[in-house]
Parts: sequence; structure tokens; C-alpha cells
Amino acid sequence: MGSREKMAEYSAKRASQDAGRPADDVCRGRVRQLLDPDSFVELDSFVAARGLKFGPARPSVAGDGAVTGYGTIDGRQVFVAAQDPAVYGGSIGQMHAEKIGKAIQLAAEAQVPFIGLYDTGGARIEEGIVGLEGLGNLLAVLDSASGVIPLLAAVFGPCAGGAAFVAANSDFILMSEKGSGLFMNGPMVVSGIENRALDPADIGGARVHARETGLASLVAPDETALIAQIRSLLAYLPDSGEGFIYTGQSDDDPNRTSDRLDVIASNLDNGYDMREVIREVFDENSFLELTADYAVGLITGLARLNGQTVGVLANAAPRLDSAMAGKAVRLIGLCDRFTLPLISLVDAEGYAIGLAQEKGGLIQAGAGLMQATLRLQTARIGVIVGKATGTAYLSLAGKNCGTDMLYAWPTAEIAVVNADTAAHIIYRRDIAAAADPAAARQDFVRRYADEIASPYVAASLGHVDEVIRPAATRPRLISALEMLTS
Repeated sequence: MGSREKMAEYSAKRASQDAGRPADDVCRGRVRQLLDPDSFVELDSFVAARGLKFGPARPSVAGDGAVTGYGTIDGRQVFVAAQDPAVYGGSIGQMHAEKIGKAIQLAAEAQVPFIGLYDTGGARIEEGIVGLEGLGNLLAVLDSASGVIPLLAAVFGPCAGGAAFVAANSDFILMSEKGSGLFMNGPMVVSGIENRALDPADIGGARVHARETGLASLVAPDETALIAQIRSLLAYLPDSGEGFIYTGQSDDDPNRTSDRLDVIASNLDNGYDMREVIREVFDENSFLELTADYAVGLITGLARLNGQTVGVLANAAPRLDSAMAGKAVRLIGLCDRFTLPLISLVDAEGYAIGLAQEKGGLIQAGAGLMQATLRLQTARIGVIVGKATGTAYLSLAGKNCGTDMLYAWPTAEIAVVNADTAAHIIYRRDIAAAADPAAARQDFVRRYADEIASPYVAASLGHVDEVIRPAATRPRLISALEMLTS
């Protein structure tokens, strides 16, 4: 074949590819919507499935149901792999998996984020062990890239079996309330075992993974909002885990103080909203809450301090349970992988109390949080807003457990147990013998809080770096962050 014939053949193959695509090419439409205009460069478009040994004959399709390549988002390079539900149901065969794995490898080598747009029925059954080999190789490549580059998984449709592992082993999972689902076993299998028809959304839909499993980092109402979430999330992330931290610009005054925080502190005993504290401390409108509807007693997310991306960990309930501890571990791991400083806003009396908690793995969860805290290798700053008690104090704020700079509001109480419990244990005989036991108990509670649990006692022993005015929390954190990361 001469050169002219070869060029003609190429043109014919390209024309055949274009003719075979539906007018509403959903897969490529998602990629175009995600990336900057005209920035996508497709790779491996001629890859096709190997001959299937089982089932009805189906022609090989160029691309094998996966669109892969690179482009830019707000000018930053990323690699993308999108599954095409119009080709074999987006199922993962050997070549399909190899294409996605190659895109991940190239992203890791280029030190740029990888974004997977998943919509698949799972492993391609007709390919048998060959298809499983491809899936296994993909999972291995994904694991090797973990911590090297940010891995984002956006679930647009079903994602079952081993395909769900691909999403779950990413740094972030984003889901749409319309149509997306993560399943260990597909809806047909689960419905068969349960012997009743089940809505796929009730098995592994976005709300299930947002509220019950905690797998979903972010949930959007539809595909358009989901793509917007990917772009917004990426703006908080570095290009890789090599120590470079992406810093944006901030119009918020780094020296801004907040009289509102003084008001909150003065009324702490009457209850408050920790999210209001977060809004007052971090750059305006910069807090991006992650896994907001799961383990709601602990707030986790990303924010900016003077343009610098940080992880945020804050108590919204007085006691930690197993789910909250696991949620904290996930955020700490994220900060560790991508050198993101961690800011903790602490108000925790300790761990949850009860038989169900003791039998439900609370010790393992708490120990896991302690281990993650001790192993964290990035800058860590804590602010004790209210109570910091026992092992919850050590896990969330202890200077001897990795906190680089620890501040306390005047309202802080730092002790082995809370003042009420301490008074009952230490002075129970004195209280029982008093003419007015209730008044005696209150007196002993006050004395313990003032003489043992006071932040000034902790500061005098060097366990707190400074007791600060609540209004000055933001400039204090920014100053400490600049000192620790310079």
C-alpha cells in the first residue's frame, strides 16, 4: 500500500468512527463540558476489544467504550477517562481497562490530576478471566498513583462490582442524584436475593452513599451541577503530592478580626453553630464541606486561609463515634497525601458512651484516628474552642501527638474528663456529706474547671501555645500557617 492509499485509509477510518457515533454522544459531551473549550486531546481512539469467545457476536467498536486523553481545566492540565454507556453498556473489558490505566499512568508521570467519569455495568462478562485481568491491572495502576496525584471519580451512571472499587479507591467520589449508583452487587442481583423489586437508588444511589456509607464526597442534583463540582473541587487541589501546594488569590483581609466570634465565645454555654465559626475564620465563601450528610457530628472539608488551601476538621457534636472517627481519618489521609495543612477547631468531650458503641468497633475507630494523627506529616494547627477532653483531645489537638501550633479560646476546658464527671469521681463522698449536695457539686465542678481544666493551666505548662481572643483567630491562624509552611 502506497502513501496515498495509507492516507486514504486513515481518512476512511476516521470517517467510520465519526459515522458510528450517535448525534448525542453523551460520553464525549461530558468530556467537552468538563474541560476548557477545544483543549481535549484524545488518545487510543483506535483501540478495540479482542474477539469475544462467548455470547452473541458483536462487532468491535473503536475505542472499546472508553474515551481517554488530556486537556485543561481553568488552564491546568488534567487527564480524563470517560466510559461510554452506549458501547457494551460501558462494561470493562481488557482493552477498555488498559486504556483507562494508561491514562492514569500518564497523569502520574506528568504529575497532574486524573479525573474518571464512570458509567458502567461492571466487568465485561463475555471476556471471562481476560476481562478480570484487565480490571485487576487497572486497580493496581490506580493504587500506584494514589498519593502521587489527585484521583477524582465522578459517577454519572451505574458503577457495579470491581468498577465500584475503582471509584472507591479514588481520593474523591462525586455523584449525581439523577442516575448515578455504586453497587457491590448490581440491583438485579440484590433484588433477586431479597426476593423483591428494589429501586437501584435505594441500594447504592447518591443519597445512600452521602448519608449511610459516607463514600460520596460531594453530591450534585444533576450532571451539569456534577461537572461544575468537579471544576470547583479541582481548584482546591495541588497538581500532585510532591509538596507543591496550589495557592489561589484571596481578596479577604488576612488581618480581619471578627467581633462575632467574641459574641459566640461569650454565649458558648448556650450552644452555637460551628459552621458559623468556620465562616468567620476562613477566607470568605471558601469552605467546601465534604461528606456533609454523613457522621454529621464532625465537619470536614477544604477551605482557604489567605488563599492557601487547608483541610478543616471541626466538632459539631460533643462526642466522637466510630463513623466520625473514620470520617476524620479520611480527611487526615487526604491532607497527608497532598501536603495540605490541617486546621482543627475542637470542642469535644470525648468518645461516645454506650453499649452499642463499645460493641460497634469504637476502640478500633478511635485507635485508627490516633494512628492517623500521629503519622500526619504536614503542618497542623489547632484551636480549642470549648472542651478538649481525654483521648479526643489527644487525637484532635494534642501537641505531643503532632499538633505544631495550638491555640485556645478563654472558654476552653482541657482535662482527662469533663469537670462534672471529675467532680463526681473525686469528690463524691464530700458531695454526699454536704448539707446541700447540689450546691457542693456545683462548687467542686467550678473548682475543677478553674484549677485543672483551665486553658491558662495548659498554657503555663506549655501544652497550649497561646490563649487568644476569639476575634483574632483568623489572623493568628494565617500567621502560624505562613510560619509553618515558609
